[in-house]
Amino acid sequence: DLRLPIGHKEDTSSWIHRRRAPPAAGPPLTPMPRLRILPMAAALVACLCLIFAAQRAQTTHEKALGLATRSRGLAVPQSALAVRPRVVPGVRGVPSRDGMAGKRAAVVTRATFEGFVINQLLTNPQAQAALGAASAALLGGIGLLVNRGSRADQPVPGSDGAAAASPARGPTRGGPGWLPWGSAPVALADAVGVFGATGKTGSEVVKSLLAEGKSVIGYVRDQAKAKETFKDAVNVKNLAFRQCDVTKPDTLGDSATLFEGVSQLVIALGPVYGKLPSGEFGPIDGLTPQAVDYEGVINVLNSAKTAMKPNTPTTDKLFNWGWVPDQADLWTNFDDVIMGGTSASKVESVGGSMKWSGKVIAEGGGFCGMRSDPEKPIKSLQPYDALKMRIRGDGNRYKFTIQLRNGTRYQCPFDTTKGILQDIELPFSSFVGLSSKKANEVDYNAIPLSEADRSDIAFMNVVLSKFEFNGFPNRAGIPGEFSLSIDSIDAVAKPAPQIVMVTSAAVERNARITTKEQRQADIPIVQLNPQGILNWKYKGEAALRDSGLTYSVIRPCGLTTLNETTEFALDLLQGDRVSGAISRKEIASLVTSALSTPTADGKTFEVRRSEARDAVAVGAASRSVILQKLQTLVKDTDRYKTGLPVLPMAVDPPAEELSKEETQKVLDDPRVKAQRKREPTATQVAGRADDEPSFVVYRNGKPIPA
Repeated sequence: DLRLPIGHKEDTSSWIHRRRAPPAAGPPLTPMPRLRILPMAAALVACLCLIFAAQRAQTTHEKALGLATRSRGLAVPQSALAVRPRVVPGVRGVPSRDGMAGKRAAVVTRATFEGFVINQLLTNPQAQAALGAASAALLGGIGLLVNRGSRADQPVPGSDGAAAASPARGPTRGGPGWLPWGSAPVALADAVGVFGATGKTGSEVVKSLLAEGKSVIGYVRDQAKAKETFKDAVNVKNLAFRQCDVTKPDTLGDSATLFEGVSQLVIALGPVYGKLPSGEFGPIDGLTPQAVDYEGVINVLNSAKTAMKPNTPTTDKLFNWGWVPDQADLWTNFDDVIMGGTSASKVESVGGSMKWSGKVIAEGGGFCGMRSDPEKPIKSLQPYDALKMRIRGDGNRYKFTIQLRNGTRYQCPFDTTKGILQDIELPFSSFVGLSSKKANEVDYNAIPLSEADRSDIAFMNVVLSKFEFNGFPNRAGIPGEFSLSIDSIDAVAKPAPQIVMVTSAAVERNARITTKEQRQADIPIVQLNPQGILNWKYKGEAALRDSGLTYSVIRPCGLTTLNETTEFALDLLQGDRVSGAISRKEIASLVTSALSTPTADGKTFEVRRSEARDAVAVGAASRSVILQKLQTLVKDTDRYKTGLPVLPMAVDPPAEELSKEETQKVLDDPRVKAQRKREPTATQVAGRADDEPSFVVYRNGKPIPA
């Protein structure tokens, strides 16, 4: 899609930025009186308690003073007499320094009274209780004023007023630094943060994540645009927003605060285009490809690396046979004698390993096996993604079986090298569902083990058989004597991508170009490369790969608004050699799937709608199909193993841009004209009625009420 998105001028200053600079002029903010009632009431209670405390101290002072003068002959010094005397009635006469008789009233100075009040507040229990109540009420009022007043002073998103605010202190929606949203604060945990949430692709990602039941925190630059984009989602409880500008690092604030409650990120950033003061069309407000796709991505990554530590696989022991034979939790053998065969095997503890050996006779059943004790429970495998075994084999191909309590069986073959100690990993996504009727027959309708409920495991077994699947021979399983030693079996939890970045197809093929002639011979978008956008996006990708965080990079081909409600099969490809079309909704669904599986980690790939004639079908882009396709992709570090070109170096755009004549020549290309002709000129997005709300979350093809 060669058309650039038309943007509009937006307010790029964030709350954090305005906190450090004088706020922009605007109409006075409208306070929220209901939020002031409790602080005012607390202050009133504090005043009443202080008055009571003072009165108690005064009364005690008067009584004590009279008692002292009667019993001890104490006198008020003349030096204590001062202006503004206070007459205290009911106190007997106080003798002066020269012994003069007391009178019916005593003159007490303010200095004497205040000093005695302080003494009584330190010693009198009633005065202390009153003072404590006053302090509690006063502190409570201050706390309520700070907590509620900070929100009450904030403008509604899109208002003209500017309010100072501090960075977010936590994942509670509606707290300091967060955009006011919804009817009540909601604490969000294990949320997905989306940078570029108000963009065309980013907003679709938000909807897709919500449809999957995820909590979402959108990082947005413009309050008004966020309010307009998500006006129909104000009551979605698991959605919150935070304002920042990726081109201004100071607005990202403290990284621990910015990403608190966030476990994964989606980066769906892009430059903003519009009409410039000169009348030309180009990036506005300094939101160029370089500033957003490269420097902005680096700002996000620098902040994320501090708060999101690199994920590594974790392992837990399932079976570890140790060095004491009579305490080893050994498996038991089962051979084809149960089917009339003559194969035989035994299991024993040897040198800290479980050794399984025997002889397979091809005639008859043609297999030997060993399995765990069905009476001893196996821990839930639901939190894990794979099994890992340390073995010493003999060159045969074995099969590992997991059987659930519901009777469903899954198998995964693994190869061994004779006499070599190996670590074998068996991803659950590699297990094949088996028929309940025939031993080696595949059940193509079985739920993949990676998506099945793995919390209730009946038992595990290992088999050496003359058959593979569906009756085909096991060409790596040689009948005769065999020996397999297993040191341990672990459950492995592998990390899903911490960051999924959406960039663009053609960025890699553009980076491989070294001459002007090569550029002129490539596809139109590579020839144009407006503002060097392909170079800057690719440099952003490179920064993500160098971050040390787990990642996945999705490169959509040309974006289209056609047939958005039709389900197309998707092509997931690598090497950046194809072109095509895909809708933003399809991209969003793919992003959601990539966030959920470790099979997407460390992989960069292009995506388009399949151009096959039978590409349109129900379930063609289902989650299970997408997960299967993600599994077949190659990690960036292993591309050379499959003949894919190694990722090229990231370089700056060419210094020489196309002239107007050269640009027009590219735009006159028949491929460009055909693309423009296919796209509708109407503003209505295909697949959505005029009266349909702009923000609707669907699940299973049906809208979810807000």
